[in-house]
Amino acid sequence: MSSNPSGISQFNTGQMSGGMQAAIGNNNQQLMQAQTVPAQKALTQEDVLRLLSEIQQLLQSSSLPEDIKQKASNRLGAAVDEVQQKEPDKKLAAGNLKRMAETLEDASKTLSAGKGLVEKVQPILGQLLGWLNVAKSFFGL
Repeated sequence: MSSNPSGISQFNTGQMSGGMQAAIGNNNQQLMQAQTVPAQKALTQEDVLRLLSEIQQLLQSSSLPEDIKQKASNRLGAAVDEVQQKEPDKKLAAGNLKRMAETLEDASKTLSAGKGLVEKVQPILGQLLGWLNVAKSFFGL
């Protein structure tokens, strides 16, 4: 048997896929180290409803014109109705929330009250991304 002094050295950190790799030769080393990042607590249906209620309160206490408030509130209400279902259609709820966010974004372009409201609503929508199974860009965050 011949000797291969060069060998292979392999070092992996982070998320692993696969396992040991075989190599011919001497002086082969392999060190695998998995580091886990604590997962965010998954939201429950009740958590989502609480967050949507926060948005509703922000919307109602805003100084937006009534027609814009009503339009955004109707879209939010449709999302709340869907989330309350035994088997919510998350895609439908997300679509309604997106339309609500677009309504507020449009208002923020012409009204200072809209801009302040968008800044308060965006972090709440950000918390809902995982539950709704949508990317951060979905709401334009």
